[in-house]
Amino acid sequence: MKSIIATMMLVAAPLATAGVEAISNMQEPQGKPATFAFGGEMNREFMLDGKPFQIRGAEMHPQNMPREHWVQRIRAAKAMGMNTIAFYVYWNGLETAPGKWNLTGMNDIAAFIDLCQKEGMWVLFRPGPFVCGEWDLGGLPSRLLKKRGAQLRTTKNPEFMREQTVYLDKMAEIAIPRLCKNGGPIIMVQIENEYGSYRTGHEEKAYMEWLKNYWEKKGAGPLYVSEGSTPQHLQYTPKGVAIGLDPMGTGPHAKDTSHAIDPNVPVFSSETYPGWLRHWREGNWTPTRGTLNTIRTFMEKGDSFCLYMAHGGTAFGLTTGANATPKSFQADLTSYDYGAPIGEHGNLTKEYFEYREIVQSKLPQGVKLPEPPATPPSMTIPEFTPVRTGYMVSGFTYKGSKNGKYKGVRVHENPPTFEEMDQHLGIASYCTSNIPAGPAAKLAFDGHDYVQVYLNGSYVGTVDRTLQQKEIQLPERKGDKNRLELLVDTFGHVNFSAEIEKDCKGIVSEVTLDGKPVTGWKFHGHPLTDNPRTNMTYTKNTGMKGAFFRAEINLDKAQDTFFDMVKWKKGYVWVNGHLLGRYWNVGPQERLYCPQSWLKVGKNVVLVLDTETTEPAPIRGCEERNLEVHKQTENKNNEW
Repeated sequence: MKSIIATMMLVAAPLATAGVEAISNMQEPQGKPATFAFGGEMNREFMLDGKPFQIRGAEMHPQNMPREHWVQRIRAAKAMGMNTIAFYVYWNGLETAPGKWNLTGMNDIAAFIDLCQKEGMWVLFRPGPFVCGEWDLGGLPSRLLKKRGAQLRTTKNPEFMREQTVYLDKMAEIAIPRLCKNGGPIIMVQIENEYGSYRTGHEEKAYMEWLKNYWEKKGAGPLYVSEGSTPQHLQYTPKGVAIGLDPMGTGPHAKDTSHAIDPNVPVFSSETYPGWLRHWREGNWTPTRGTLNTIRTFMEKGDSFCLYMAHGGTAFGLTTGANATPKSFQADLTSYDYGAPIGEHGNLTKEYFEYREIVQSKLPQGVKLPEPPATPPSMTIPEFTPVRTGYMVSGFTYKGSKNGKYKGVRVHENPPTFEEMDQHLGIASYCTSNIPAGPAAKLAFDGHDYVQVYLNGSYVGTVDRTLQQKEIQLPERKGDKNRLELLVDTFGHVNFSAEIEKDCKGIVSEVTLDGKPVTGWKFHGHPLTDNPRTNMTYTKNTGMKGAFFRAEINLDKAQDTFFDMVKWKKGYVWVNGHLLGRYWNVGPQERLYCPQSWLKVGKNVVLVLDTETTEPAPIRGCEERNLEVHKQTENKNNEW
């Protein structure tokens, strides 16, 4: 018995020592080649230039952050004791149409990686192509849903594989020269993301093997996956890649499960949650206090980890996603604060300083973390009230229309989806005059996501997917050519699980009246990606609920601010042509973050589209986001 115990101690001792040594490796990128590899006992340690290395990762996504604040966010992560920046790349934010790439501003991924190196931080590169991130369709382009029933994330769909390869080639152009072996800061590339949670019935290990082979042929390595911690989640993991767990607990179980898949690779906590995602109608962002103890344990053992999110930022424009099951739909907020230690506009929370102290206490004697950077200044803006410039329909330009009329627009037997009409998100009007006379009857359809129903120009009611609604009572009609209009407003595409393949937008089923199909539909799309016209003179009330509003505000300085929309109902806000995102008075989010670079000294134009009201209300600028909880929402820590 003693001999067995002695043997076990001999085996355990190098691992324990390696953990301490890993914390002590303070090497930063120097602009010259470095070697990152697996090593140590049974190849289970991360090694940097031959020495054990602890990854202390801070997740922050450049596409969620104003570029002018990248440096502050990175320096805040470093001052918290992190040595690595991990970030997703959102494919659909970079390639807005086939072959049309935007790699500037917040999409300048190469510049962000270079900045991480300049600031002395290593990089975990997470290009997907699917990434989740509470981002629209998990980063995949919605055009991949144009063919109904299309299968994604599989080698069985040649069209998907072809488009994916084009995207990955673009990512490889950026990443390969910036690998640490080539003098850059990238120590590992992640292949795909949480594939074991997809659960479509057509997921396959061959797809993950294809991605592994792709990156190895490009010269990348080592690689890693980010997965759940059960055998079911890990079953698609290729051999020879590090296993990141979302999250990894502090006990041995998750590591043991992972090493049963591959005993000779490192295992680490690729997503450790200091907060959790939020949907409309839920509580406000709050930190997960228990994660402080998790990080304390990781620091005692020398385990590698990444805080997801260290800084969440903002899903500007229409980029935020949604979660769904076959029986529910939950739209994500515009804010992606996440309850993270570095807040939405770079503010440092109480938890930030607690994480910093935990890490500092375990670093080698004499190593002192840099001082945290100052939070970028933010400002108040006095209350102002925009002026209505037109009712909702007057701000839209209809495809094939002339002077706002519907002449020449194609007629569809059944309603087409947004994707079939090459529209990403935004709003669309579905119109038909094939509604016969009759008594009140049930109108049924599947609308994605928020549908106002109008009969002969009069508002009937709303069918709201977030409330699982699929029908409405249509009032009595007289005459044989009654006009029915379904005005569809969208939330982001689902970003997680098999439901992403089912989440086309618009009217996604046939429409029935008293059980009989309604046909002859005209589609009028309004993508809302660009700033709608602000000089509208058409002010006739069309009977629609919503309207456009415009204000000019003069500023004597330009700093970050949060536009408070608490007195409005539901809609969108543009500032100087930049779409800040969605607001909705169901809460919890009441304020939309506007970075300083989107404002200017002097005249600024604020445009509001509120889909629920024709009457203006006051707006003000605040120094911080609203903190009211409204109702408590459990931090689920990746447990659904």
